Amino acid sequence: MTYLKTKFKIFPIILVSYFSIMGPLVFYLAYNSPEAHVWPAVLFLLLIVLFWFTVLRTRAHSLEINEDHIIVRRYFGIGKSNIYKIAALDGFMNKFESAKGGVYESVFIFENGKRIGSISNFYHKNFEILKLRLQDNLLNLGETTSAF
Repeated sequence: MTYLKTKFKIFPIILVSYFSIMGPLVFYLAYNSPEAHVWPAVLFLLLIVLFWFTVLRTRAHSLEINEDHIIVRRYFGIGKSNIYKIAALDGFMNKFESAKGGVYESVFIFENGKRIGSISNFYHKNFEILKLRLQDNLLNLGETTSAF
């Protein structure tokens, strides 16, 4: 088995960057405007923070898969590295979610019943290769349904 690392698509990076810049910019413009109210800008900024701490924390992971371990980094790979032995992992679950752009598949990796990492065909260019590697090394725990 060879070394494999996730590659991110450019669209999610641009989308996240755009909203991350727009939040503080809208707040700044509303705060300095004599006519605009600040509370809609604060609400928008809070939604951006909520997005960062929910969707990005659980979906935008960078994975490095080696022969006997997986390294997981959150937040597009800029988060803290966590190393997991492949032999100690429970397996993975698939999740299909529909959105305006189509149906997206996510694969969640589990250790001791907890999600430790994920890959998604929305965020990752090489999703299919990563999924095949996970299927070769981990137990498929089935499919989970969307909460929405």
